[in-house]
Amino acid sequence: MILRGKTLFGSGIVEGELVVYREPLSFLGDVDGRNGIIRITNTSIAGKVLAIPSSRGSTVGPYVMYQLSKYGKAPRVILSVKADTMLIIGAIMAQIPIMTDLPRELLTLKDGTAVRVDLDRGEVYVDEH
Repeated sequence: MILRGKTLFGSGIVEGELVVYREPLSFLGDVDGRNGIIRITNTSIAGKVLAIPSSRGSTVGPYVMYQLSKYGKAPRVILSVKADTMLIIGAIMAQIPIMTDLPRELLTLKDGTAVRVDLDRGEVYVDEH
């Protein structure tokens, strides 16, 4: 399966294991920036491909994203259905590649699914096996 979106930051190809968070994510409240854990689900996003519908929250969220990067706990790439300004700013500050405008079908995928993200083409290749 191929999902098409729009790359906002980053280039090249990123491969990894998918972590899907199906609700809008608040980096300030929902994410432990020091440990790379989504608090509500106790799921690590460190080194993973993070899929979210969107983000929510305050202007402090980008600093938490920067903290993830500083401590080596950032996701390899963020995939979103809709990216707001704070999510984009945070990704750029933290040097986390980000792709948006992906179909909601992204959120139906299972955690642990292997994906290959081609940031140059704006495509996500999903290993359905």
